[in-house]
Amino acid sequence: MLSFIGIGSAFNTKLGNTSAFIHNQNSMILIDCGGTVFHRLMELKLLDGLKQLNIVITHTHPDHVGSLGEVIFYAYYALKIIPKLYFPNTELMWTFLRCIGVEEKMVEMVGSQEVEICDQELGKFNLSFLPVSHLPTIPAFGFILESKDSRVYYSGDANIIPGSVMKILEEGSLDILYQDTCGLDYDGNAHLSFRRLCEIMPKN
Repeated sequence: MLSFIGIGSAFNTKLGNTSAFIHNQNSMILIDCGGTVFHRLMELKLLDGLKQLNIVITHTHPDHVGSLGEVIFYAYYALKIIPKLYFPNTELMWTFLRCIGVEEKMVEMVGSQEVEICDQELGKFNLSFLPVSHLPTIPAFGFILESKDSRVYYSGDANIIPGSVMKILEEGSLDILYQDTCGLDYDGNAHLSFRRLCEIMPKN
């Protein structure tokens, strides 16, 4: 369902900041927009001819919002479109956007935790944000993205998988689960270690 622009988290510049997308014709849903993402979007020509851009943000660390301003500016000035930006904490997001010069006329902010994305090219999606544990300094969210064909959970950065997500996974009503993981394993890890993932994930 999702294609990935990068899978390198914060520091692996070769693999790029973790970001995913759904693209069809002139429409796209973009998940997170770290510092390497705008460059890769341009390389892959994914912004060419866009008429509808939906951006879902999981949290405000630089590897998830570092080039968000560039994407919004490019959409507004070059593509002549106003992207929709989905993030539950609109006050925090507007504080960040104003600091980098984004004006309110350049983007449509959607702060609901549950929202319907309707797009002529992509179809209809239900987007449901879930608070997750990452670091205490900023809010972080995973989300469930559901279409008529599939239900996907995307963690963003998190050191847990929410119990509600595990429940629908065990019930067989979750098609795909994308979970942030890392090889490092220590107390207080902001990410979910492979060891911990193996412990909590049912073998079946």
